[in-house]
Amino acid sequence: MNRKLPEWLGKKRLINSEFENSENEVILWEVLPIKKEQHIKVRFVSINSENRQGIRLAIDAGKGTLTTNGVTGRAFVLWADECPEEFEVECCSEDGYLSIYNVFERNEQGIMRRHSQMDFSGMILEQNGNTYRYNCNNARLNQSFDKLVFEIELL
Repeated sequence: MNRKLPEWLGKKRLINSEFENSENEVILWEVLPIKKEQHIKVRFVSINSENRQGIRLAIDAGKGTLTTNGVTGRAFVLWADECPEEFEVECCSEDGYLSIYNVFERNEQGIMRRHSQMDFSGMILEQNGNTYRYNCNNARLNQSFDKLVFEIELL
């Protein structure tokens, strides 16, 4: 089956409707507008979870690539326990969009399974100039959005 993806995918931020009564907007899938050739700095600030934490970065709209540590691709899952606390990524995007969302792995009956975009997953954004700080929740409604805190700085 060859399904056509929605035209807006990777071009606009998605909000998690499960948190519609929250005082903060909870982002399910972030899309940052970037220059066609944009360098960013990624910082893993903190983790407060028994689950493995990470982020997905991608060029989901149009043509483009990401490059970090000599590796190039359209999308990366970057785990906090495998990456340096701070590193740079070169983003090349014809359409000028960078997709970002949090991911986590948890042990389910002896098998590590990766999850994202779940009912109560999401990120609360704090922006300070060119630095975007994301406070992440995994999959429970009453969590404090401290499971993973990371920053994306546009350089």
